[in-house]
Amino acid sequence: MSKGKVVLLSLYVVLALLALAMPGTSAGVWSLRLLLLLAVVHAIEVAVFFKACKAAGGSLPLHLLNVFLFGVIHVQEIREAA
Repeated sequence: MSKGKVVLLSLYVVLALLALAMPGTSAGVWSLRLLLLLAVVHAIEVAVFFKACKAAGGSLPLHLLNVFLFGVIHVQEIREAA
C-alpha cells in the first residue's frame, strides 16, 4: 500500500473519530461535512475513471472500491502498472 493511501486512510479515521466523538461541536460537524464531501468527490471519480478501471483487468469491483476510497492515487497506480 502506497504512502498516499495510508495517509488518506488515516485522514478518514481521524475525521470519523471526530464526527463520532464530538457530534454537537463544530469540529464534529465539520469533520462529518468533510467526509460527505470526500464521498461525493470520490463517487464522481468512480464514474469518471470507470473505463480505466475496466481496462485495467482484474477485479472491477475491487478497482472501483479502491477508486472510491483513494481516487486518483489508485488511478495513477493502474496507469503505472499498464
